[in-house]
Amino acid sequence: MKKIIPIIAITSLLNATNITTLFEGLKHHYKMQLDSVGIKSANLAKELVESQLYPKIDIFGSLTHYSLPNAIRPMPPSEASQRSKKHEPLLFSQNIARVGVNLSMPIFVKSIYTMSESAKYMQYSAKAKRKIDLLKDEATLVGAIANLQYLEHMRQTLKQKRATLKTTLKIVNQMVKSGRAPQSQKIKVLENLSSINIALNNIKIQKSNILALIKTLTGINIKHSVPLRKRGSLHYGEIIALKPLEYKANANRLKAKATAEKRLPSLFLKANYTKSYGKGYLSKKSVNTDFSSVSLNLKMPLLDMPLNKNIELSKLKYIKSKIEIKKTKEELLNQAKALKEQLKLLRENLKYSKDIIAKEKQLLKIAKATYEAQRLPIEEYLRYVNALYETKANYYKVKALYWQTFAKLAFIYGNDLENILR
Repeated sequence: MKKIIPIIAITSLLNATNITTLFEGLKHHYKMQLDSVGIKSANLAKELVESQLYPKIDIFGSLTHYSLPNAIRPMPPSEASQRSKKHEPLLFSQNIARVGVNLSMPIFVKSIYTMSESAKYMQYSAKAKRKIDLLKDEATLVGAIANLQYLEHMRQTLKQKRATLKTTLKIVNQMVKSGRAPQSQKIKVLENLSSINIALNNIKIQKSNILALIKTLTGINIKHSVPLRKRGSLHYGEIIALKPLEYKANANRLKAKATAEKRLPSLFLKANYTKSYGKGYLSKKSVNTDFSSVSLNLKMPLLDMPLNKNIELSKLKYIKSKIEIKKTKEELLNQAKALKEQLKLLRENLKYSKDIIAKEKQLLKIAKATYEAQRLPIEEYLRYVNALYETKANYYKVKALYWQTFAKLAFIYGNDLENILR
């Protein structure tokens, strides 16, 4: 079952027929996988900072030869005197082996706590980035599908136009044969048909590029567009695209603070246990002994030029991040304002385009009857044909622009298109 379930899931993705399945594909493809790794890295970075508060324990071993006898362990004069009286070996040797354990632990280091808080904001930033990247990919996907719909409608429109011109060609052939029309009229119709074939080939090229983009975004192969229907409306709230930058700016602020706090006193605990082995001085008897130590150490830098420069650099990094937020916010607000106005105008243009299409159909019907009655030149008739299908093409173009504008606004204000479209 563990092997069968992924196969079923992959098969269902490959046979995607709606926008919901494509949105689902976005969540599991490469960019989201990379963002998930980024979140894990941010979590580990925080744990790495906090791990500095834990004790650090090392074991060690050494074998040292001295040119003159050296103390195996510290020995007060009174002990040396007693050993001499008892004829015990003195704790001096030229070859000394040592094994032991070192422990060190920060008792109070203010910068560690501040860096932990900074790392927390980097976690928030990584999570916000994943969400923003997903929303951005959703907007790109919707824009790609809108373009795909436009190309498919254009293909359909061009085929309709080609069918109309082929019907016209039959009429022109009959008129040329009967001598009621010159050969040039037939050439003009054939020229228009060749232009349509070129346009259809160009559509195929553009369509293949869009399908490749959708595959790159979702990992799903589709052969044609999927419907785009609204089941909700846009919500204009805060500009969520700024969130990763704001969290990162807070992290930089705390990093600058932590760097400055390295000037403060730090308190450390250190402990040591050592077992030493050697041959006693003069007696040449084997000696082994141990000793230990525990200390509290206070550390505070008085002069540290690299630290001073790092403090300045961290402050500049924070200032830069604040400027980037202001710049990005202004750009997005201006873009959002323009997109809102464009969305309103595009809605109006869609209504106008429908009216124009209806009128162009009527005009073409009249033009066809007039041409067949030989009261209209072929050039004029072909202009009516082109006008109708250009109007249809413009309508589908406006529709594609509407969806693209809608998707861009959704991204800026953090709307999840998966909840708005079906």
